[in-house]
Amino acid sequence: MAAYRKTLTLSLVAAGATLCGLASANAGKAVALSDGQLDNVTAGSAIVFSNAGAQATGLITMAGTASNSALGSNASVEDGFGSEGGVTVGSAVAYGSNGGGATSSTNVATGGAAQGNFVLNISGGGKVTAGPLTIQAGFTSVYGVFVPGL
Repeated sequence: MAAYRKTLTLSLVAAGATLCGLASANAGKAVALSDGQLDNVTAGSAIVFSNAGAQATGLITMAGTASNSALGSNASVEDGFGSEGGVTVGSAVAYGSNGGGATSSTNVATGGAAQGNFVLNISGGGKVTAGPLTIQAGFTSVYGVFVPGL
């Protein structure tokens, strides 16, 4: 119990010292930013999306979808540079069979956009149908960076 009290006391002292330090912090006067600096601060975002659908009819059916997205940013690779990027993937599988009249179909859509004065978008995908089986996948990758002077 004594060790717990000692640890708790040290933790409270450390927290108090941190709060006192924050209270005395002063950033000084406001500084005007140039248009280029404001662009770097305010510009830069990315968005990606994926939508996947699958349907199957018949006596034996199977349908499944998956989609996943990730976004990231780098506030400053080098002074004045900031970048945003994202990637998304979607997939769909459908199987329908009953000896005749069964159907299967899929639909996958991906997209996205990034901001900056240099932007790169890459998208792709494909669909394959083999008898009662349909498989489809797609992806989109976006990247935007603000490059001073570009």
